[in-house]
Amino acid sequence: MDDRDDKDGSREGRQRAKADFRFDDARLCFAFAGTLADRGADAPFERLARPEDLSRWAVESDCTTAAPPCTEADLGRARRLREAIQRTGLALADSAPPSPEDVALVNRAAAEPPSTPELAPDATTVRWHGDTVAAVLSTVARDLIALCASEHRTRVRICGNPDCGVPFVDTSRAGARRWCSMKTCGALVKKRAYRARLQTPADGTR
Repeated sequence: MDDRDDKDGSREGRQRAKADFRFDDARLCFAFAGTLADRGADAPFERLARPEDLSRWAVESDCTTAAPPCTEADLGRARRLREAIQRTGLALADSAPPSPEDVALVNRAAAEPPSTPELAPDATTVRWHGDTVAAVLSTVARDLIALCASEHRTRVRICGNPDCGVPFVDTSRAGARRWCSMKTCGALVKKRAYRARLQTPADGTR
């Protein structure tokens, strides 16, 4: 979603690394799609490189409070669901029907028992608990299904950063949001434009 050498923000008091997951301004299902970064670049960046990465995403996404055990087979299923979500997001952005194969894959994942919510004592936050990767993936798949069944399905857009390509839900009043997140892709594109202006003489010549 950003330059391979750029750091874009902070996490827990440090500069955010490329392998860190992105949740800023993202709906759960599309945050999951974003675990494959730089989709529009020549070499996409895989954030779910190992089973441990999927376990870490499950916790950092608040889908569960304990990292579930994850196998290579689980990782393969997760990546297939992720790509079905990505393609469904692209279809929604184009006002086109998603493929039956992707719908079937999402439905199979959603059919598993999902993570369960727990309301915090102050009733201001919710934590999700699930014992398995299947429960986490069910929660993600159900989030996409809920989106497709809502009025927000017409608000799905594709990030304006050409290297990103991740869908997002534009909930702005004007419906003119361009980036999956202003903190990442929006800031990066503006930084690139600023650098380009600095390198271009005022008369437009080189």
